[in-house]
Amino acid sequence: MDQHLALDVAQGLAFLAAGASLRAPNDVRLALAGYGAFSLAAAALTRPPKAERIDQQIALPPNAIIPSRNDGLAGWVAPGVAYLRLGIVNVAFLGLKSAGDRGWVLVDAGLRGTASRIQRAAAQRFGPEARPAAIVMTHGHFDHVGALADLAREWNAPVYAHPSEMPYLNGTRSYPPGDASVGGGFMAALAPFYPTAPTDVGDVLRPLPESGEVPGAPGWQWLPTPGHSPGHVSLWRDADRCLVAGDAVITTGQESAYAVAMQRAEMHGPPAYFTPDWDAAGASVRSLAELAPNILLSGHGRPAKGAAMTAALHKLAAEFDRIAVPHGRGR
Repeated sequence: MDQHLALDVAQGLAFLAAGASLRAPNDVRLALAGYGAFSLAAAALTRPPKAERIDQQIALPPNAIIPSRNDGLAGWVAPGVAYLRLGIVNVAFLGLKSAGDRGWVLVDAGLRGTASRIQRAAAQRFGPEARPAAIVMTHGHFDHVGALADLAREWNAPVYAHPSEMPYLNGTRSYPPGDASVGGGFMAALAPFYPTAPTDVGDVLRPLPESGEVPGAPGWQWLPTPGHSPGHVSLWRDADRCLVAGDAVITTGQESAYAVAMQRAEMHGPPAYFTPDWDAAGASVRSLAELAPNILLSGHGRPAKGAAMTAALHKLAAEFDRIAVPHGRGR
């Protein structure tokens, strides 16, 4: 049994045990149990992979990783930027701690069953009654919209997305199934089983402004970064060159359960199993590299900073087809 399979079994049993024994809200217990079952399924389905592997991505040195500076339940990244890791995905909070009710923005909405964790983190950061001015979606994949409907309803908050992403958020269109033949890791192997049906928040869904402004987040602009999904967007703050990239670029090997659990830091293209348009994805990475960000918070992995991170992003952009694109999926 290799280290990946052993990890899947161990974490599956641990999460199932936690879901059964912890004194926690039902949604938290269900999320833990679900993730445990997911990990055990990964172990059960493991076999010597015949999938086309992507090349090793670009390792990030320790000095490129933003140290863990916990601010309550949310890790601090930059002034007015915090994040919360929810199992395999991150959500971001834009706004100063003094922002108060309707003075901040939530970016993405995590996995199903995590609404209470997001609410607790928001309450600790902005105050017990502080609701967001908006929820901004980088895209609508299942690991980014899991708690969206619950949060939008309970906070009475509008949801903003790119017009090309709106069919996946108003219940009218499903994503294509995940591709198990890419990546060569256990997360990729299970891709055909990931949910692809749309969520439906059509009653509160709004298109992002054509001006590029981010509603409720002064100083931020949204940037089209399609490829991983048709209407994927990233968020940019020019004042300190801070980039919230969603899944346009990530900082861990999301195809591997081991890399995800260990949060092994690397500059990585978008998750391969859910990326249908590699030409557009490469163009998006190149457009982000041209900005030369100094701070990077992605949808998966640890936040990164500084010259080493920027150099790694430039290298990924320059050699995207070789480094990020699964063999046989490029031009």
